Amino acid sequence: MRFYLALTVSASERGATVPGYVIEAARQLATMVLPVPAASLRHGTWFSPDRHVALLSWTNEPRHDWLPDPLVNVTLDGQTGVLGITGHLNDPTGIDRLRTTSDLGTTLDHTGGAFGVFRALPSGIDAVTSITRTDPVYHCESNGLHLVSNRASLGHLVARAADEGPDGHLPPRPAYDIAPMQALVRHGFYLTDDTPFEGLTTLPELSTLRVRDGRAVILRRDPPQAAPTPARLSPLRSRRISELADTLVASVEPLRTHPDGVSVALSGGRDSRLIAATLYAAGIPFRATTTGVDDHPDVELAREICSRLGVAEHQVKAPDHGDSDSTLTEHLLPRTLRLVRMTEGMNSAFDSAISPESFELTARLSGSGSEVLRGGWLRDQPKLTKSALLGRLRTITQAQSPMMTHEANAAAHALFDEFSAAYAHDLVRALDELHLKFRTGRWLPGSRTATLSGSRVHHPFLDHRLQWQAMRVSPEWRWSEEVMYRLIERLAPPIARMPIANHPWRFDDRRGHTPLHRRARRSRPVRRATSAADAFHWHRPLGPNHVAAMRERILDTPELFRLADRRATERILDQAPTTPRTNQVWSLYTIAVLLSDEWLSPKSQTVDMERVRGPVL
Repeated sequence: MRFYLALTVSASERGATVPGYVIEAARQLATMVLPVPAASLRHGTWFSPDRHVALLSWTNEPRHDWLPDPLVNVTLDGQTGVLGITGHLNDPTGIDRLRTTSDLGTTLDHTGGAFGVFRALPSGIDAVTSITRTDPVYHCESNGLHLVSNRASLGHLVARAADEGPDGHLPPRPAYDIAPMQALVRHGFYLTDDTPFEGLTTLPELSTLRVRDGRAVILRRDPPQAAPTPARLSPLRSRRISELADTLVASVEPLRTHPDGVSVALSGGRDSRLIAATLYAAGIPFRATTTGVDDHPDVELAREICSRLGVAEHQVKAPDHGDSDSTLTEHLLPRTLRLVRMTEGMNSAFDSAISPESFELTARLSGSGSEVLRGGWLRDQPKLTKSALLGRLRTITQAQSPMMTHEANAAAHALFDEFSAAYAHDLVRALDELHLKFRTGRWLPGSRTATLSGSRVHHPFLDHRLQWQAMRVSPEWRWSEEVMYRLIERLAPPIARMPIANHPWRFDDRRGHTPLHRRARRSRPVRRATSAADAFHWHRPLGPNHVAAMRERILDTPELFRLADRRATERILDQAPTTPRTNQVWSLYTIAVLLSDEWLSPKSQTVDMERVRGPVL
């Protein structure tokens, strides 16, 4: 992965330069907080001739023709500077358009891939986010400097070091912003543009942060506008599906050249089936792996998909159930320290995060971001009535209110009022767009960082052009799941009318079918599990031993009780044999570990503690 930190002096510091001690602090802090082994990092630095502007880069990626250099030279309007790309482009020649354009944002939107851009010129800095902002930009101002980075902890700590001066201690103590963490307790991710660090915010989607003559402005681009659902026989209906299908095929094109082939995690559901269909349409061979027992629909249907598409290699992995009564698991502290370092305290340790030891040039594929094709938070919404949509919006903003403090609930009510007012005339669009802004844009960057830190991962559903085209399609049509079904039908006809696992296609699950529709529905039946056997998730039913490992740290962190009511938290922790509000307990523990500053210690990467025994439920 590639990491960037851009610095430039503010307008009030005319004639000043980026201080040398700040650059040195950045280099030292990078080895402490970037989530890859320090020994694997290559570092680069560019300065403007007057040293008003600097762009620093680090990467753990090897030098290879497939991978762009971390800092690429650019010449624009007579100025010579550098450009940095996070993520990946589908077509390597796309970087030439980015090097020569004065409008980085629009060019990024129309360039295939999932990436962000940092550019430094003698006149200043540009940093750009896409429609998803899964390649984030964090920014702040400190001691006469603007600091911009794709790592929040690095940007914040360098800003703190700038404040403390050349004699300050490294690492400086972080300053945490507690109040916005109320959403993290409820859901495990943020519902605002705040970060865990005071004074540091994340750039909105479809934005360019431009710093010129020491002044920073945020330039917003207009989002795509969804058109009404085309009539059943309208040519526009087919055209929309064709555009999405062509863009999906283009999004996997870089995988064609990989000598070791591609591995796909395949199940009986929708998302992985669409990934398999895309590779099939592109003519790219792939291997498949499925986790499950032999009679589970995921295994049965994955085998059938492989047979119909001619996939020769399909590995089935048995789920891990532990023994009959209990299982030994990793201690919660090293797991959480690893996640805090990787996601910078912006995800709950309920979600796991890998911490790669090295970077492998292995092509991997991820289905992250597919929710856009099913309407974001609409995808599991049974009804689209006003009352149902308002109820869902209230749940998104105000979940778990009984266990939260008055201060936290007031902030949640304010978010509900803000969102419901902004989307008062189109609540369907609210659940569609807010998912893209916060679930995709705030939760997903953590796991994306983890995967990109270890290998060459491609995210077809996060492709800028695909996301743009999808958001032009009526959210009601995407919610019906017909768009996803028609994509599979177009890309891989042999598997279009196969059974689907667990739940029918939504457009099939309705009354008033015509005889033609009933016949079509019979050709794509639902296949449900015949037993309850499934993978065991130890982190979901927290037993007494797991709670004991969390309890003391949670109760000894007073800042948490600005967010959660202490008595309510104690009651939750005291319940047995398993603890309710599992997600919230994980979130509180994650925040407590973040606020302890232990994640800043190099030893946090090698913590080894006795394993914990938990129940199998």
